[in-house]
Amino acid sequence: MFPKINLKFLTLTALFANSVIADKAKIYRNCLKPGQFVLTFDDGPNPETTPIALDVLKKYNIKGTFFINAHNWSDLENDPTAIETVKKTYAAGHDIGSHTYNHKDLFEAIEEGSMKENVDDMTDKIEEIIGVKPAYFRPPCGNGAYNESDPHKREMSEMIQEYLGERGYNIIMWGTDTMDWQYKEDVDSVIATMNEQLADPNVSPKTHSFITLMHDVYPSTVNIVLPTVIEYVQSLGYEFVPLSECIGVSPYQSISNDKENQNNLNNGESNTTDENNKNKSACETNTNNSTTTSNNTNSTSTITNSTTESTVSINKEDDNTSNAITIHSSIILSVVIAILSLLF
Repeated sequence: MFPKINLKFLTLTALFANSVIADKAKIYRNCLKPGQFVLTFDDGPNPETTPIALDVLKKYNIKGTFFINAHNWSDLENDPTAIETVKKTYAAGHDIGSHTYNHKDLFEAIEEGSMKENVDDMTDKIEEIIGVKPAYFRPPCGNGAYNESDPHKREMSEMIQEYLGERGYNIIMWGTDTMDWQYKEDVDSVIATMNEQLADPNVSPKTHSFITLMHDVYPSTVNIVLPTVIEYVQSLGYEFVPLSECIGVSPYQSISNDKENQNNLNNGESNTTDENNKNKSACETNTNNSTTTSNNTNSTSTITNSTTESTVSINKEDDNTSNAITIHSSIILSVVIAILSLLF
């Protein structure tokens, strides 16, 4: 009988241990229901242009999602106006997601060992500013969420998705791109780019939904492209919805009890397959002299075959988080083992 008890015990223990392993981050490219359309913005905040985007969205009664950086077009460590811009965006009812700390391509972050800084530190920064922990993540250049043919990139993508999933993130990609960073005031080219998907004869609001990509850091986008895109999409019969309604996932993981953060917020305005790879966006290079870092050379890098040491560095960066997960799992397993020992 003793061997049978051991077998049953080991089987149950193995199943339970497997259940506490975090899932990979889910990847979203469109909405649950056809006819829905979501506006998302990358690379902010920019205290000079983001407020204009907020005014445009308010005019059309649309809630967007803003994927922000700490160091890119502004400095969330040292610039009070940038911090206030994030607070106003959140207070106006828009969602705040992470776009990494330094607008860092996560393939590069793995190679150079900066995943903790770019993912975890940005999570902490957002929670520090608005009092809630984000659940939406958009990787710069989209790297980490594509179906990669290159084995090394595919391996790194798996690592990225596991890393983000362990931290409670959902990856938000896009189904149509404006390429506003490239075309600037040329709205005809912006619409033509979107029409690569929207004008397909097999595509309509009755059958399809879209998440689109813009950048609230450019004057041309907030003043010209944004209102043009809104009116064009509405003319096609799509309904603008918040990202949370689109994918059915809350934008935040938890709520902070920091009363000071909550009081500060009151000062703001109240209120899969190959098709996925067709929408790969060239990763634009942002250069803004007002930023105090030099981490904005974000053209797509060539990833060479790295050593085993570099590919596993992602798992060694955040010892505190990893240890916390391990300890938590160990405690649960210990309780289960104790219960099973009593039962058997």
